[in-house]
Amino acid sequence: MKIELSPSTMYAHWTHCEPKVCEFQHGTTMIYVSYSDSKPMAPRLAIAQKSIDAAFQETDSALKFARQISERKNPEFWKSASRIQLRQSPLIVFAVRYPIDSDLPIYEISWNPVFEPEVGFALSEDWTEEQVQVEQLPDNDEVICVKRLDAQRYAHVT
Repeated sequence: MKIELSPSTMYAHWTHCEPKVCEFQHGTTMIYVSYSDSKPMAPRLAIAQKSIDAAFQETDSALKFARQISERKNPEFWKSASRIQLRQSPLIVFAVRYPIDSDLPIYEISWNPVFEPEVGFALSEDWTEEQVQVEQLPDNDEVICVKRLDAQRYAHVT
């Protein structure tokens, strides 16, 4: 499904701040395109339009990249979560942002607010089958910003 970024499809429009922001929604994910007087709305929307479909096609890859970052910050959670096959992703892309200083999209990734506890079985170090529970997500408001540099190429934005 092609995502259309045009004034007629805007969800919201903020003109009282700098930079100004056009807001769109695709499924549960918000899309923000920033613009200013020196970088007007129409050209900024055209720039975003060129990469938005590809950005959404690569959300799973961006989530894998973000997971590597999160694993370093939340090793206990990911150690447990890695032992079983989860039916849902602990991380979710909640926004794709085109900041005023970049033509490249940035994924804003955080914990999945509808993540449900999961249970599965895995082998222990001594090859005994044991039950593994992934009860809840880490208790932090971690947001991981991942810039899409090109097809399947990402960078962590701090």
